[in-house]
Amino acid sequence: MKIFKLFVFINFFVIMLFANAFTEEYAKDVKERTLTLPHCDKPIGVISAKSFKCKAAACQGGRISFGSGFSVEVTPQALGDGLADMLVTALANTGCFKVVERAALEEIKEELELMGVTPKQTLKAADFIITGAVTALEMKGSGAGGGGFVIPLPWKFGGGLKLGKSKAHIALDMRIVRVKDAEILVAKTVEGKSERWKFGVAGGGLFGSTVGGGWFEAFKNTPLEEATRDLIARAVTLIVEELKAQSPEVTVGEKKITYGEKGEIVKEETGGLKRPSIEFSHYKNIIWSENFENCKYIPTTVKILKGYGECVEFKGNKWVATTKGEIIFEKEISNFDPLKNWALEYKIYFGKEGDDFYKYVHVFIGKEGSPINVLIKAFYNHSQFSGQSIPNEAGLPDDLGGKLVKIGLKKEGEIVHLFINDVRTLSLPVDTVAIRGLPKKIFVKLHGQDIGKGSYALITDLKLSQD
Repeated sequence: MKIFKLFVFINFFVIMLFANAFTEEYAKDVKERTLTLPHCDKPIGVISAKSFKCKAAACQGGRISFGSGFSVEVTPQALGDGLADMLVTALANTGCFKVVERAALEEIKEELELMGVTPKQTLKAADFIITGAVTALEMKGSGAGGGGFVIPLPWKFGGGLKLGKSKAHIALDMRIVRVKDAEILVAKTVEGKSERWKFGVAGGGLFGSTVGGGWFEAFKNTPLEEATRDLIARAVTLIVEELKAQSPEVTVGEKKITYGEKGEIVKEETGGLKRPSIEFSHYKNIIWSENFENCKYIPTTVKILKGYGECVEFKGNKWVATTKGEIIFEKEISNFDPLKNWALEYKIYFGKEGDDFYKYVHVFIGKEGSPINVLIKAFYNHSQFSGQSIPNEAGLPDDLGGKLVKIGLKKEGEIVHLFINDVRTLSLPVDTVAIRGLPKKIFVKLHGQDIGKGSYALITDLKLSQD
């Protein structure tokens, strides 16, 4: 009996020795950590997250096990609940979303069930629901011996447990569902890795000091804590990037948070707007291209619906030009499907004379009145993309007279991006119901006052591609 007690005492002493020594080693290297996250001027919508399932090999029954050397008596349910709570807390702290907590969502559901209301109606409390599963959960390291041991929860002896020079990895298969129509807007995998942080203390200001529950208590100051925080930070950035187009009026910037050695916020900076960098490019199938190179007097490769236009040479290219007033033409492309992913580009030019308000190029997808259209006026401040004012990201002058401008439209899923001179200026959501059944056409209106007096509009180099 004495031998057994001595054995237990020695094992306990060894665990405590490793816990304290490695925690100190792990946390002392870095004194501050700066994290950059999105920040919004107003909420995109209301969001909630359901508890994540754990499908990783480490989730075994009622505990998390990292092999024969290390297992933890924390349930996969605690992992799923903790991650969901951390994620909605982090999203709320960006200012980009109002949140409905997971527990509150369950309470609402229970109340409605008692009232005889179907559970599906609880989803009306949120605009977006995040669901998913943990698909990878790994911690590799050395320094605690190979015999293996179990850490019970709660871990009452203080500090964290660092298994020598460990590395941790966690991955989440995440889906974002739009509640109003149950459509999956995002289905992507997000990964968290400890080596990206190299930071042994918590960033409580972002995730909250208590969220994560038993999950975080089990891995305080360990690589797995870092990997989890890395996962949440990357998930937050992805969610904001993917959903901001649902509310185009929201301005997305960035917030820089610097944490001190004990997890306290040392400095917080908001600003430095950082819009996503997207380059215009065509899809692999070019289904229409027109540069009017064979046009001698009037265009014959497009159908003129109204007015008169001429083919002119300018800057080494052939262009269709207004002569007096308006010209309207269209081009039918038999294999064009506005519902698919496509890209359209063209060049325009305005004469220097006349009233800028009456010189414009208006391009529609499908037909006049289509919800996808671009109106560029020589008086640039009055230009619009699908009825929305266009930010001057391309740095154009107010008067476009004498300026060559390149326009690009690119549809990606339910988003259409507008590019001006290869700079993305605006991205808008597409109403798929509204564009369903649109004609397979490109519809163009140009207006100038009098070509003889230097007031005209030109267009050329139209190219349409499709995925």
